[in-house]
Amino acid sequence: MPKRAMTTQVVVVSDLHVGSTLGLCKPVVYLDDGQEYRANRLQQEAWDYWTNVFWKQVWQNKKKGIKTVVVANGDLVDSQHHGTVQVFSSSIMDHINHAAEILDPIREKADAFFVTRGTPAHVMASGAADEQIARQIKATKANGNPGSVRSSYHLKLNIDGVLFDIAHQGPNPGYRMWTRGNTVRAFVRTIVLDALVRGVRPPDVVCRSHVHSKVHETCRDYGHVCEGIISPAWQLKTEYAHQIASHEDIADIGGVIFTISDGKIRNIEFRILPFAQTDYVEA
Repeated sequence: MPKRAMTTQVVVVSDLHVGSTLGLCKPVVYLDDGQEYRANRLQQEAWDYWTNVFWKQVWQNKKKGIKTVVVANGDLVDSQHHGTVQVFSSSIMDHINHAAEILDPIREKADAFFVTRGTPAHVMASGAADEQIARQIKATKANGNPGSVRSSYHLKLNIDGVLFDIAHQGPNPGYRMWTRGNTVRAFVRTIVLDALVRGVRPPDVVCRSHVHSKVHETCRDYGHVCEGIISPAWQLKTEYAHQIASHEDIADIGGVIFTISDGKIRNIEFRILPFAQTDYVEA
């Protein structure tokens, strides 16, 4: 009988911004000084989707024998940045500890769990907060990382012959409907063409995060096909987000699941909880 092809799901989540009063949060957070923070209504809806929809599907897939690789692609905590008051604690350790508490059960179930580093404004210089979370949950060490380092700025992940190029920061999604995806395509083409010129293998997937908006663009150059992805976030629109994206009604809350089988990408699925934060009034 022919050998059955191995199937792997690569699950990318990013921008949890734990510690924000609009970031991912369990129903109750126990702070270092003995106080409690209770998730607000918006956070409770996002948490319900995280536990009972998104990860429920991932673990149902795993029960079918599908190998599961998870990438937490940066900005796992929010921190007290830019004078914000939208945090549940001014202690970065409260943010780090709660993020680790959220991610540790996922790490235990996943076959591999990688962490990349986000932006210094949120995760401190050298990605210290993301690295500390990676250490607490014992994230998978990438090849070549010295000593106890467990997170990466830039991760190239070969999954059953499919090459992923993953980092936190990248292009913007486009701020008008008629420009949406343009910068993503240009960004991906640059990476692919640069690899071809240097005579190295170009990636099959380029995945970035940071801008809290999902995008999927397919680029074809010189016979090579590359999927350009921007992952959604798990933080609702903050005061800052309302300033820079006041024309948008919906926040993209969720993650992306890649299905790999027999050396090919079989499916790319965004699991999204559309979240409106606009007040509608009839008068």
